Amino acid sequence: MTNDPTYEEQLVLLKRQDFSKPSSTMPLPGNVNPADRFQRAAYYSAMLPKPTSEREAVAAILAIARNVSVPFGAPYKGFVIYNTEYRTATNLTDKRYFFELTTAPNVIWADLAKFKLTPGSPVMIISPDNIALSGDVTSKFQPAAKVPF
Repeated sequence: MTNDPTYEEQLVLLKRQDFSKPSSTMPLPGNVNPADRFQRAAYYSAMLPKPTSEREAVAAILAIARNVSVPFGAPYKGFVIYNTEYRTATNLTDKRYFFELTTAPNVIWADLAKFKLTPGSPVMIISPDNIALSGDVTSKFQPAAKVPF
């Protein structure tokens, strides 16, 4: 996903390159603009072998996301580009949400199946800026004093 251009426009741009048969000799766009980043993500997605575990799937998705991220704090003079602030992966089947800040070296995740998600349940929060957090942080969420949005 990129912010701009729209997904439909990105798909039209992808048709210029045939990513159905990627190869190690296929030239890849390397700029930080959204169209180049989307094409690189499509290329690497097409190259991935089918994962045999959740760990492999999440690692592959985050590797691609890191490859197409805009480095945090990079000085881009003369044009507007927004840094990537975080990357996520979601296991929709088992309801696990993986998250990493681009300013931290650790990946955290929460097992959403262990949360009470019914109407009226408390809003649960955690600060991903806490550098001591790593791995499964499901039990570290706390009820919000007030809804943060």
